[in-house]
Amino acid sequence: MRKHLLLGLLLSFTLGGPAAFADVPAPGAGVSFSLIKTGHVHSPAGLVYSGGSFFQKLEINHVAVLVQHPRGSFLFDSGLGREVAAQYQQDVPWWAKPSFRYEQPVTPARDQLDRAGITVPRIILSHSHWDHASGLVDFPEAQVWITSEERDWDRQHPGFPGAFPSQIDPPSIQWHTYALENKPYFGFPRSLDLFGDGSAVLVPLFGHTPGAVGLLLTLASGKQYLFCGDTVWSAQALKESRPKSFLASLIADNDREATQHAIEQLHQLMQEHTGLVVVPAHDAALQDTLGYFPQWVR
Repeated sequence: MRKHLLLGLLLSFTLGGPAAFADVPAPGAGVSFSLIKTGHVHSPAGLVYSGGSFFQKLEINHVAVLVQHPRGSFLFDSGLGREVAAQYQQDVPWWAKPSFRYEQPVTPARDQLDRAGITVPRIILSHSHWDHASGLVDFPEAQVWITSEERDWDRQHPGFPGAFPSQIDPPSIQWHTYALENKPYFGFPRSLDLFGDGSAVLVPLFGHTPGAVGLLLTLASGKQYLFCGDTVWSAQALKESRPKSFLASLIADNDREATQHAIEQLHQLMQEHTGLVVVPAHDAALQDTLGYFPQWVR
């Protein structure tokens, strides 16, 4: 308890060998995406990534990624949902509340999509932490995809700092566990091509959690975006292969060594493919350049 209290207080301003490189995928026919901003918080850069300044405040976003493809739409993560206040009150221990927090306003993905008349039949989780899974209960009609490694871990280790029972236990959630295939892709040893055309491919980024995945999108223009979840919280950290701050990583990263390996792999990918844009789930500065729903990146 003393350890948890100390870590919580010190983090009082923050959040929550590769295979050979494959050929660049063929452009995806008509695939596009839009970032749905559901909330945010502010944090010193020194807590977001190792070596950052404690005098520089960064905006930390909570987003869901809406992906549209000729064969169907899906969300990558759900962001903060309609029930986040109750979920937070129920499942965040008192010592962690100063550290793992969010600011108002909250604009759930479901509300934004309903206003636009858009439905999504599938949600794919990068991982099951609270700020990625909060909105799942808002989509009872959607199938929720999660790796078998992540689902097993959640069942065996419920509660903070892992998945919140209030977010993953409701019987209304339609879980679908899946496994990545043994098909090397874009430098990763395994992958899962969601539509069979190389436009939307899941890749392993285990470390932050045991079953975390990234999403590689290849647009019709040939532009590529890799959504890397919480492997890092800042694009600046990726440029220098830097992990989260020591204390943040100690609490948030399930396997710090594996997380660092994933960071270095992403850094190498960026060097090999200079046009690749790697998008951390919480980097508001980078996401601001892409725009937010209802704007689209095509």
